[in-house]
Amino acid sequence: MSWHIHHVNLEARDVRATAQFYSTMLGMEEGAWRFPEARGYIPGSPDRLALFADGRQSHTGLHLIAPDPDFPARNNLTHNPSVGGHVAFEVPDLGAVMRRFDAAGIRYSYTPEFAIPGFHHLYVEDPSGNLIEVNARV
Repeated sequence: MSWHIHHVNLEARDVRATAQFYSTMLGMEEGAWRFPEARGYIPGSPDRLALFADGRQSHTGLHLIAPDPDFPARNNLTHNPSVGGHVAFEVPDLGAVMRRFDAAGIRYSYTPEFAIPGFHHLYVEDPSGNLIEVNARV
């Protein structure tokens, strides 16, 4: 199955100071986050979420998010993508990935479009406990 890294999400205790670091020190340009109509609970204020798009497609690049312990409960998820950071892999067939996880008995959190327009997402821990996101266009 083909795949590529869609984004890297870093936990930022102070989103504005962290965004300023990436802007000033690395010359990265902060962009605007677009939310889908079917938006889930995503803290969208600039002091809670920042996007440094790499220009490849919608929302690819670097995401900064303030840790939010209530994020999973508000989105009916088992996993918390706002704590500890994660890397997101885009795949062409999210259903195939879910079927493999189901067959292997691997627990994951799935959500339809809620954070990035036109994408469905799942969150899962790898065997070392690293949280990853797997997403696909709908």
